Amino acid sequence: MNKVSFYIAKRYNTYTLLISMALITIAALLTGTLIYMTNTSAGIFKIILYRDTVIGINQQLIIYALSFLYILIQMLLIYLLFQRLFKKLKPGSKLPVSLLIAALCAVLVAVIYLSGTQTGLWAIVSLILISTSLLSLIIGLLSFLFSRRKITGVNIITSIAVFAITIASCALFIILSVFSGLEKMNIRLFTNVNPDLKISSVKGKTLANIDEITHLLDKDEQIETYAKVIEEKVSVEFNDKQDIAYIKGIDRNYKEVVKIDTAVVFGSYFDFKNPYEILASDGVARRLQMYIDHQHTARLRMPKPGTGLIRNEDEAFNTVVAGPIGVFVINEQFDKYIFSPIELTQILLNLPPSSAYSIEVRLKPGYNSAAAKTRLQKQLGSDLLVETRQDLDATFLKVMNVENLIIYLIFTLVIVIASFNLAGAIIIIIIDKKEQIKTIWSFGMPLKNIKQIFFQTGFLISLFSVIIGLIQGTFVGWLQNTFHLVMANPFVPFPFEFTLMNYLTVTATVLLIGGTVSWVVSRRLPAN
Repeated sequence: MNKVSFYIAKRYNTYTLLISMALITIAALLTGTLIYMTNTSAGIFKIILYRDTVIGINQQLIIYALSFLYILIQMLLIYLLFQRLFKKLKPGSKLPVSLLIAALCAVLVAVIYLSGTQTGLWAIVSLILISTSLLSLIIGLLSFLFSRRKITGVNIITSIAVFAITIASCALFIILSVFSGLEKMNIRLFTNVNPDLKISSVKGKTLANIDEITHLLDKDEQIETYAKVIEEKVSVEFNDKQDIAYIKGIDRNYKEVVKIDTAVVFGSYFDFKNPYEILASDGVARRLQMYIDHQHTARLRMPKPGTGLIRNEDEAFNTVVAGPIGVFVINEQFDKYIFSPIELTQILLNLPPSSAYSIEVRLKPGYNSAAAKTRLQKQLGSDLLVETRQDLDATFLKVMNVENLIIYLIFTLVIVIASFNLAGAIIIIIIDKKEQIKTIWSFGMPLKNIKQIFFQTGFLISLFSVIIGLIQGTFVGWLQNTFHLVMANPFVPFPFEFTLMNYLTVTATVLLIGGTVSWVVSRRLPAN
């Protein structure tokens, strides 16, 4: 009986889901056609009306209003044309005629492009022909589907349920994959900008006995290299703009410890011949509208330590003038940072030449940072603090994991809401198949197995939807990784990471929710 109930559910779903898939495909084709018509017509109207001029909001509204009017008129004319044409055709010839019209329009467009004509008039003609070709294809498919298939309200409601769960599954997969990509990208970026180990003082900022520390590091066989660092808040002025940033003074060894030079997207890295140079983050450069032209300079101010009455500005601040030589992009954590040679920060803070706030260490390949941390901590004593890269990144990674969890829960709620459509579809199917239910029950099929039919129907709808959703999400991810459709900033596209865990998470979530809804609704099947 279980095999019989599954066979009935599968047989019914095969027909219903094929119709649902056809309607979803046509809806996607129509959406793409409307997007193409809107973007292309807007570009043509912009060239015609506002060539070589900067347009404002009012002009954009006029352009899109004209685009909407054009789309409305063309769709109405094509609909009326096909309505008159279909009345003269046999039912079986509607799709071939539609395909023929679409093919003829496509051929004419190909002829125009091959001729090399680039005038505005031919651009309009190409738009009309391509739009007509796509709309003809859509109308032909709809006429074929509705004339050759018995489509009822049950099919439409089931299609809506499939569509809702498919889109929700696709969205959940895309979000999880983007977060996986962001996490991997940020870990890679942190690997480039955070050291294997960092040594700092427990009390105070400046490292005491720094010569002894460096002597110990020089003798350590596990350490590849190290760099002295000073990090402090600073006021940055450029032209008439001001910003508060963190300045990180580094020595010439720093790029051997972390790959900071690879994060420079404009300008150049330090040559350490001139201490009065800075690298600005993309955020600082944008807020200050900073030029990298080796002519404009930035003014850096830092409060002087001490007490007493301040009589003028020079007594309150140490001020230096430095030239911006480049811009770097890492992540939001470094959005308020600037880098400079360590000599510049020593001048700002009135520190001796050999001083530093911390020492950042790079280990030789193959050595474990946790073990090296424990060993160095014993050697350096309790007055110094040794931290690994994992310790430095711990807060960020926790925030990323919490954000990922919250986004997952939000989209899981979306899937739960979408599953209400599934519940409605199963109820409508039960009502629609009331007579068939009585028939198979009278032939001796237990009520338990009849309920199993509708549970399996809902489960198969969920399975079908999640498969299509994952295929769509995979296609969107391939487009993003190949063509960089959406940018995280002007230089870096949003990463899309394909992982088996994301596929399994989306599949398990949708099937669990869909299966639960199907089971609960199928239990409500009346006994008579």
